Amino acid sequence: MKTNNIFEIDGSVIKKEILASIEHDTGNALVLETRKPYPGYLGSTIPDDLKPMSLFLVTDKKYTGEQIIRGTLKVKENFPVQFDATPAMVQVFNTMHPCIRIKNMASYENVIRLITAYRKTGLDFMKDKVKEPYEGWIKVRKYFTLKEYTPGIYYDVNEPSKAYFEIPVNLSWEMFEKITFRLKPNVDYNNFDAALAVFFTPKGVIDAIRIYHPEIDMKDILYLQSKYLEEINRSDLPE
Repeated sequence: MKTNNIFEIDGSVIKKEILASIEHDTGNALVLETRKPYPGYLGSTIPDDLKPMSLFLVTDKKYTGEQIIRGTLKVKENFPVQFDATPAMVQVFNTMHPCIRIKNMASYENVIRLITAYRKTGLDFMKDKVKEPYEGWIKVRKYFTLKEYTPGIYYDVNEPSKAYFEIPVNLSWEMFEKITFRLKPNVDYNNFDAALAVFFTPKGVIDAIRIYHPEIDMKDILYLQSKYLEEINRSDLPE
């Protein structure tokens, strides 16, 4: 839906991050967290680790998006603190597993209560623990609220530290990573974290790149889009 250049779009974000089990009581459920969120950004303004940034409650099987949304609504009816939840996938032991991604929760102390509340709705979780941090894939299903800055470039209305620009190809992660590593040392604006994004629209699938920086300047996003497009055009991409 589009209103006053604001788009509400379903889609997903794909990224790689350092993951590890949280060091708090989880009721014997596998709960992972990102140890270094937005690894491509080298600044010091990311919030500290006193409260969770992104948690991944790894489910014991693949539940439908409807089951997770209905379960979340039931949990929120009586849960005493605010949180956001969305279906996601996360890499565990070299395999992608379904999970519930939790954000905007004030304290780790609420995790065990949240697990218990979800179990009461019929959703359950893997009973395991990752002993050592590792680099793993994350794929998060999202509902984006974006405002168009210029055609093909958007900033996130709800998360102003994030912006998106369209690209004309479906990049593999390997090619995206290669292009990003090649580009960063050679551009003026290089302190940012990047991830792949996909938007699902009535007209079809749109491929995009997500840029994170705590103080985004959309002129820098316009500059980055031009540089990424230059790299994409000169890369040996499959037809």
